[in-house]
Amino acid sequence: MESFWRRLRYYGLGFGLGLILTFGIFNTRGCSWTPENRVKEAINKRVWIIDNQDVRTFYKEHKLNDKKFHRLIQDADISFTKSIRHGRHKVYDFTFTDGKNKEAHCLARMTDESFVVEFIPFVKNVKALRKIKPSEYSGLIVHAPKNKHLVYSEDSPGLKEHLRDLGISSDLQLQKQLLNGAFDYQKSRLKEQPRPVHVFKFRPTLRPRLQVTATCIWYKDKIKVYSLSEERLHF
Repeated sequence: MESFWRRLRYYGLGFGLGLILTFGIFNTRGCSWTPENRVKEAINKRVWIIDNQDVRTFYKEHKLNDKKFHRLIQDADISFTKSIRHGRHKVYDFTFTDGKNKEAHCLARMTDESFVVEFIPFVKNVKALRKIKPSEYSGLIVHAPKNKHLVYSEDSPGLKEHLRDLGISSDLQLQKQLLNGAFDYQKSRLKEQPRPVHVFKFRPTLRPRLQVTATCIWYKDKIKVYSLSEERLHF
């Protein structure tokens, strides 16, 4: 019996040291099961966007660029008490150390079954966010998952022919064009059931006088483009 209690004490000591190493030295980064890291894992699987009218000011004020912002968010603190954690539409409150080694803050909004996460600077809290109207501008893509097969087009003869007319002959080319474009806040329908509808606009490399609108959904962890339209630019 004494041997049992001795082994139990050793086990408890080892478990305690493991927790100290995990939460102290590694700052929970190695623990995918923590609530904070589960949120970050979900965010990292998505395309990150920031309002085109805010991103330049936000980056300049905090001495950031796309790569630095992505890196700093990995070590950011999430205040769950100030976040909307339940339901289909979630908003997380992030605080991180910026490029000037000062505290910075933003909100991150995402919807279940959506492949975008919208980072919102200059808004203090969730309560203030509820009073803000949807942006009239576009969302700039500041980060996308490193997956060269992230985007694909629906297997439709009409859609494939439309892409060829635009000079886009493969899904790899389509992905490059789409992720170099912008997210359309007004036309996207993230509250759509059963899946949110995402709309992006881009100008094809081989036909720069056209603005293409691509309508997409998130399907099996990939971006599926199922509709295209275009308009001619007169400038």
